[in-house]
Amino acid sequence: MSELQDGSSLPTLRDPVMLAAFEGWNDAGEAASGAVAHLQHVWQATPLTEFDPEAYHDFQVNRPVVSIEDGRRRLTWPTTRGYIATPPGAERDVVLVRGIEPSMRWRAFVAELLGIAEELGVSTLITLAALLADVPHTRPIPVTGTSEDEGLQERLGVEASPYEGSTGIVGVLQEGA
Repeated sequence: MSELQDGSSLPTLRDPVMLAAFEGWNDAGEAASGAVAHLQHVWQATPLTEFDPEAYHDFQVNRPVVSIEDGRRRLTWPTTRGYIATPPGAERDVVLVRGIEPSMRWRAFVAELLGIAEELGVSTLITLAALLADVPHTRPIPVTGTSEDEGLQERLGVEASPYEGSTGIVGVLQEGA
């Protein structure tokens, strides 16, 4: 991939972190993908890449969307897009990844995404997800952090996830990483 979506060369990033969220099964209320979209906006992220949707999506499940912009019809395909952000005052750059959970070829999708991460020098992958829960609106919303890295567990005071069962693309991505 060695260049940005606009054809320019990849920038040299400062110890980049990848932050990824995917619409679909593990994105209740679009909380995870909405958080990444918000960061993309406030950090004025630069487009990096866009996955070919033909390889990973069933268009009967996730259809393209037609919109009108400047009096012309525009077709937007369901896919995953990557952006580069430099948060103000931060010592590290962030690669934001946001898209729709693939319909197929999850292992190939993960290999492609992790290949981009490696090429950019990403040293940390953070995935966001949101699941439905009974939470009264009068109480704080619970947030859980987990890590498989023992050093991070100790440093951040988190544990390995005890979850067993069906997973979404974030679980497959975590396993691949």
